[in-house]
Amino acid sequence: MKKEELKDLIQKHKDHQLTAAELQRLKEFFHSEEFDAVFEQASEDLFLENSNSVVDMESEKIYRRIAEEILPQEKRSIKSRNWLYITTASVAAALLLFFYLTPSILPNSTDDVVSAEREQIDILPGGAKAKLVLEDGKIVDLANLRSDTTLQLAGYKIYKNAKGELTYTLTDENISSAGLYNTIVTPKGGEYNLQLPDGSKIFVNASSTIRYPLQFDKAKREVELDGEAYFEVRQMVQNNNKIPFIVKTREQTLKVLGTSFNINSYSDRIETTLVEGKVQLSYPNKKGGLLAPNQQSSYHSKHQSFHIKDVDPFYTIAWKDGNFAFENTSLSTVMKDLERWYDVEVEYRCNFSKIKFSGTISKYEKIDKVLKAIELTGSVKFKIEERRIIVMS
Repeated sequence: MKKEELKDLIQKHKDHQLTAAELQRLKEFFHSEEFDAVFEQASEDLFLENSNSVVDMESEKIYRRIAEEILPQEKRSIKSRNWLYITTASVAAALLLFFYLTPSILPNSTDDVVSAEREQIDILPGGAKAKLVLEDGKIVDLANLRSDTTLQLAGYKIYKNAKGELTYTLTDENISSAGLYNTIVTPKGGEYNLQLPDGSKIFVNASSTIRYPLQFDKAKREVELDGEAYFEVRQMVQNNNKIPFIVKTREQTLKVLGTSFNINSYSDRIETTLVEGKVQLSYPNKKGGLLAPNQQSSYHSKHQSFHIKDVDPFYTIAWKDGNFAFENTSLSTVMKDLERWYDVEVEYRCNFSKIKFSGTISKYEKIDKVLKAIELTGSVKFKIEERRIIVMS
């Protein structure tokens, strides 16, 4: 197997998109003598932009996950890594803490048949999955689009890089007069990142839709959001004029010049959290206001109420960095996040309206580990029946 093929399989493994045939191919190569050398080269390419210690830690994590998934328990001890370098005491301490707190990665089963049956009922975390709706109505399944692939379309091209992110490049400047739009639609258990032609980045969470033009006009840059997304807006200047970036979310209109912020509109509230910069909020029948960094606005659609409070943005934007993070959050809000990410249904057997939860955990863990972490509070228990989570006292 060549490095490029292994890189593609590693990326698909990270995104939980391996087919049965690809998993078998990876399993066969894992047992070969040249696997370690090729894996090291492929993983270094995938994480080249990070420091060496981060590269090694991330590669080690992927290696262990591959081993966990494709090797029977009694054979796992035959493979070992000797290229993990710890460059600072703090990294070493963090890694030690990780292994100390993390339950054993070995499955309970001792044969491939039992392991395969167990995998069929596992509820796995979401990944980079979305549909791209083109201007003419054609739909591209981005999960099936290979990494390092370019789509050449009329007047523009879309590139999917090794991380699964989309980048737009205009090949015909006259496309601006056409008013063409693309739309990203993420399902439950899906998320996607893209970079617009102006350099602005958008991280789209599960069960969300974002519609955006292929080329912004000279007066404004405007997109439409339903769901949740995090924005890193690049400042844009033409003829000495700063071009505003506008996000429309139901009744809310957000206007910025260059900043980072998160919008959550899953419920009947629209919550906007500002990380840096400054944004102006407005509504059809309600006065909005300016947000400063570390502030969050909340607009209630039904009651047309609006207020601003100070927050720690970490808990709001942790999702885009691969974590669940809650601070005194209601159990119902926590479970709604799990519903969207793991594509499950939640059933309540008791009233848990007064229960609050605080904690941080990787959203790439299997759901049973996340639920066990919540159970440690001693205030709630869970039962899994196929894709239904039952909440009990």
